[in-house]
Amino acid sequence: MPRRKKELPSLSNEELLALLAPDKQGQPNYGALLRYFRQRMGWEVRELASYYSVALRAEGLEDEEIEPLGVQRMYAMENQNKVPKDQKRRWVLATLLDIPPVLFGLESTSPPRALFLWKPLDVAEYRAALVQYCAAFRVGDMQEFLADIKRRISSLHREAPFANPIDKREMFTLLCGYYILAGDIAKDQMRFGEAIVLQSRAITIAEENSLHDLWAYALRQRGNGYVDRAQITAGLNGFAVTQADFAAAARDMQAAQRLESRISPHCQATIALSAGATLAWTARDRQELLRALNIIDQATGQIDTPADEQSIITLRLDQGRYHLNRAVAYLASPFQMARSPAGARQALEEATRATAPTQKRRQADNALLLAKSYLVEGFYPMAATYAEDALDLVKDISSHWRLAYIEGLYTSLRTSPYGKNSEVARLGVKLLRVQRPELFT
Repeated sequence: MPRRKKELPSLSNEELLALLAPDKQGQPNYGALLRYFRQRMGWEVRELASYYSVALRAEGLEDEEIEPLGVQRMYAMENQNKVPKDQKRRWVLATLLDIPPVLFGLESTSPPRALFLWKPLDVAEYRAALVQYCAAFRVGDMQEFLADIKRRISSLHREAPFANPIDKREMFTLLCGYYILAGDIAKDQMRFGEAIVLQSRAITIAEENSLHDLWAYALRQRGNGYVDRAQITAGLNGFAVTQADFAAAARDMQAAQRLESRISPHCQATIALSAGATLAWTARDRQELLRALNIIDQATGQIDTPADEQSIITLRLDQGRYHLNRAVAYLASPFQMARSPAGARQALEEATRATAPTQKRRQADNALLLAKSYLVEGFYPMAATYAEDALDLVKDISSHWRLAYIEGLYTSLRTSPYGKNSEVARLGVKLLRVQRPELFT
């Protein structure tokens, strides 16, 4: 903890006692004393608020919160004499600021056990945990880990501004990574607005600290959030109401592409995959579809090459991901001239070969896209079969937006000439069982 003692005139004991002149309620003005020693330490109010919050949490004196202690509470202590009555909390303040205990209304000259023995934030452990969480997210539900992710975000917010230059950059890097992951989890649970806010925070932090790869990647992930929300809306309500989201996604992808000269080849490739797929959603003819596919193909040079060991962008660019993005592009547009169901199925064959049995999300996406490819061609029995396969996979990964995608497929099947078939009815019942399990207990 940096201590930058400020050269203020030293007050005599009599002058310090004068600071304690009773307030309107007849209580010693400990707030004035607190302000004097805080200024003598050379700290801003926000710094003391942050240190105090960390210390309380370490001592088990403060409930878990997402945000650190607000400066308004510290101002109230100083200006309204709302210093804590609790002796332990007051000892925390006295120890932080070197306030003589007797002046601060404390009953002994030594604290009630060794305060401030908490460990500083372990940067290496935070990085390892982030890598593990990202790997876990690719194969299953992350809801049980969300509280810990938020706690880590809170800790990084508190400590990063006051760390030494080397640790500060690493902490802001990790903060971006945790925000991106939290945004991805929120998106998967169809909390699109929350996901966009979280990715926006990552973008701001990365931009302010010149973390170019993370800046571009967070733009990509926010853009993907807009796209996912738009495609769910399109599946349920039609494309007419999705234009704002698709436009926002395009802006984010373009902003990420403008950083091309300052980001790694691996990050460039991840941007190309999403930028091409995003463009395909608004393609109007075959030429625009080919343009989107060409952007996706820019990623081929980085396929199956590992990211930099120091990178926290753990997205692996393999053949399965590449072909899956091509399949998305072939099916994205609402215009028949700008899509190719046969091309999508060919890409999905390649994607399936490169998909491991443990990659449940990837398997679910393959099945969803196969269902859509047959739906747009009018092969309804095949569409219903693959939609049911996708539903069986989505049940295991608790992905709400994929569930909503299946609902869109089901709605389209219900309104098709095949709508009264028993396979569609079975799909509807299985979907309802997943969405409303309480109805079947």
